[in-house]
Amino acid sequence: MKNYLPLILLLCLSIVGCDRSRPETFSAKPLPSPVFPQAEWQLKQPAELGVNDSILQEAMRFLAGHCKEDGLEETMVIRNGYLIFAGDSIDKVHDIWSCTKSFTSAAAGMLAAEGKLQLDDYAADYEELLTEKYPKVTIRHFLTMTNGYNAEGQSRWNEPSEDWSHTPYVPANPLFEPGTAYTYWDEAMIMFGRVLTRAAGESLNDYLRPRLFDPIGIEPRAWWGEGMINDSTKINFGGTGLRMSASEHSRFGLLMLNQGNWEGQQLLDATFVAAAISNQVPGSMVIGDTDRKSTGGRGIYGYNWWVINEGTDAPVAAAFTSGLNHNVCLVVPAWKMVIVRMGMDGNPEAGKHFVYSELLKRLEQGIE
Repeated sequence: MKNYLPLILLLCLSIVGCDRSRPETFSAKPLPSPVFPQAEWQLKQPAELGVNDSILQEAMRFLAGHCKEDGLEETMVIRNGYLIFAGDSIDKVHDIWSCTKSFTSAAAGMLAAEGKLQLDDYAADYEELLTEKYPKVTIRHFLTMTNGYNAEGQSRWNEPSEDWSHTPYVPANPLFEPGTAYTYWDEAMIMFGRVLTRAAGESLNDYLRPRLFDPIGIEPRAWWGEGMINDSTKINFGGTGLRMSASEHSRFGLLMLNQGNWEGQQLLDATFVAAAISNQVPGSMVIGDTDRKSTGGRGIYGYNWWVINEGTDAPVAAAFTSGLNHNVCLVVPAWKMVIVRMGMDGNPEAGKHFVYSELLKRLEQGIE
């Protein structure tokens, strides 16, 4: 962490008081070749990478205005693999909540590349608990939250909800026919984790360790879950439970930015990556009539990634992981940029999709 301090101090001072009279720092020089972090990120000043420093500072002030007490402490901006902005707590480790869903998506993509499943396979072919009530739900339906899965029981969190029951593996009647509506539903992702565990033949944590976590530099940690398969294989929750730092989360963003390639090694199929971070839910699709219908993903949801559409939402296409307490990893392919904000302080009141679409609008004029 000490190697980041000069950059952190410089940028924090700039955000507190920006001298608008200073010379323009924007550089139109060609970008250097992309790099990948080793133990630590390589640092560069924004201008060295074609980013206007003043505009970046203004954008960070905007983002800070939509954060609560954790502010920008766990925030990073990366361009072309170089760190150009860092808060002072980017190595702090905690739960990333529903950002986990995007890692579960990656597991599905890897299993497909290995021939262990296909996205249009019926999930019931892997998990017999789905045979009676969900015979036509596919892997793709889980990836896009269009599966209609519901479990017996009310919320374990003492909330007026049918989601997050104590029995997520006990199927209830469907919320809707698969593929006919969208509903953001954690029970569906919990069941999806079970389905993928069946396909992998091991826990998602064990499956992703040599294929994703180790290669990109995410430290070994427990992944919350419930239940076992064959009394020996732990089921990790497909929708939550991973813990990591902003620095590690950024590595996942950089992998997606580079189309699944990490230092020449194709960890995740490039075609899958492109689909994952592009909209897969028609804008005309019905939102399921549940207590979570305010979390609507029609027109803005990929494969367990939230999507910002070019033109309609922002000046450039982007996609982000999204977790409780304002945990986000934003990937902006056209700008070769990753922006991570993490914390434990509550979601932005305006909503993440609005905040990060607006952030991109503010950055646009400062990107070469």
